[in-house]
Amino acid sequence: MPELTILQTLLLAKKGNELIIEEFIQIHKPFIVKVSSELCKRYLTWGHDEELSIALVAFNEAIDGYKPDQGASFYSFSKTVITKRLIDFFRKESKHQVLSLTTLEADEDNLYDYESASSFKHYKEEEQKSNFDETVKIYSTVLAEYGIQFEDLVEVSPKHRDSKSTLWRVAQELCAHPNLLVQLTETKLLPLKELEFLTGVKRKVLERGRKYLIATALILSDPEFVSLKGFTQIDSIVEERS
Repeated sequence: MPELTILQTLLLAKKGNELIIEEFIQIHKPFIVKVSSELCKRYLTWGHDEELSIALVAFNEAIDGYKPDQGASFYSFSKTVITKRLIDFFRKESKHQVLSLTTLEADEDNLYDYESASSFKHYKEEEQKSNFDETVKIYSTVLAEYGIQFEDLVEVSPKHRDSKSTLWRVAQELCAHPNLLVQLTETKLLPLKELEFLTGVKRKVLERGRKYLIATALILSDPEFVSLKGFTQIDSIVEERS
């Protein structure tokens, strides 16, 4: 569904669009397998492992329960829901030895005591990197809708601090006006006239900084990209990815 962002797709799904829900789930079956297999410490297959059926129901539950204003990405939220439901299944079956009894009896809001187990430190770091890489991948897809290639961002990022600060301020102003954001997302064009009036920044400056402005505004306005907010210096995002 390249024409829709993850957030837009989720909003349609939450409204009961069965076609959107089915397509969204189909696309994310590899994600469901990955999360479930990592937890079970073995590769799971559809139609053979009951754990995947439980994870699939949990993923659907995550679609209904996701609230972007809480800050977490959908992928982090859905992974938590899948993990909790599988842990419930492990407890009931009591034949699974994937998790220790101590872990199973832990508070649901603290599923793994990774900090106290050095053997999990590397896993946690890899998981965080994987989540970041997935967010960047989605971000790149959205950028392409505006005719912007992710790899071009370093080149279009202002080299002088004052110029970058000016465009950063314009991007914030754009995000502060929902009507202008709607205009941007619908037309894929910057509302130059309105931004010039609101910020006092000359149209030529806005036109030269178009790609940087759009890239920054997307990060600031979409909860799906909340994890990129610490990398709003565009060149830092590209360096982190490479």
